[in-house]
Amino acid sequence: MIPFLGLFLFGLGVVSAFQLRRAKKRIRTMVTTETLAAGELGQLHRAALEAVGAGAFRQLAEVAGVTRAATTGPLTSELSRTECVWFRTRVTRTYETRGNGPRQVRKKSEVVSDFLSPAPFLVEDASGRTAVIPEGAVVDRAPKTYDRFEVYRPGDNPPLGGLDIPGITRNQRTLGFQQEEWAVAPGARFYARGEARDDERGELAVGAPADGSPFLMAAASEQELIAAEQRKQAVFGVFAWACVPVGAVLLALSYALDLL
Repeated sequence: MIPFLGLFLFGLGVVSAFQLRRAKKRIRTMVTTETLAAGELGQLHRAALEAVGAGAFRQLAEVAGVTRAATTGPLTSELSRTECVWFRTRVTRTYETRGNGPRQVRKKSEVVSDFLSPAPFLVEDASGRTAVIPEGAVVDRAPKTYDRFEVYRPGDNPPLGGLDIPGITRNQRTLGFQQEEWAVAPGARFYARGEARDDERGELAVGAPADGSPFLMAAASEQELIAAEQRKQAVFGVFAWACVPVGAVLLALSYALDLL
């Protein structure tokens, strides 16, 4: 019992330390990155175009405002058919595995599909609009628009179609699928931190930074995101500083008792 508890606490402390570091990095990223209005970003971009031409502009920046659909029009989410500018659809398969004994049955789950819409959209403020290219990133605090578990029966079509899903095999049985969806509607409050850059045609958009720094998007304000990360920092800080030493002590005690 002591070794198991020690390993559990030590592992929990290590995971908490990782999450603590992540929260600190996200806070530092938001605090140190300048928020630029669409008009200000446009002025910097035009100056770069005049100086060196298209395709050379790079600027880490935050943009904030409300979402607008791109010129191609709004998207329609796959499950709830919600009109939106961005959506995410995730399907999780729940299944049972059977061992050799009659009681060796375990319930497990696996994500079989996780689609994030890649289409660009616009963030509008009082001075204009800035294009945002999601590039497969998750939008924090996007409202959940669909959440349903469907029991699977042999012969049923898998959700969203085209998924290669095992039904019933000798050692495995599919129980069902949890279908979830998140979507950001046009007109929603939005914040993005990334790299503003232009392409060879001189078209400006904010996307994932080339330097590998965090690309943040949220259906919330920057202040709300910072407050949420500060709460995580406080919680994970307690677990990191408490669980690692206690777990290490218990492991050492268990080892000492084994030597007796």
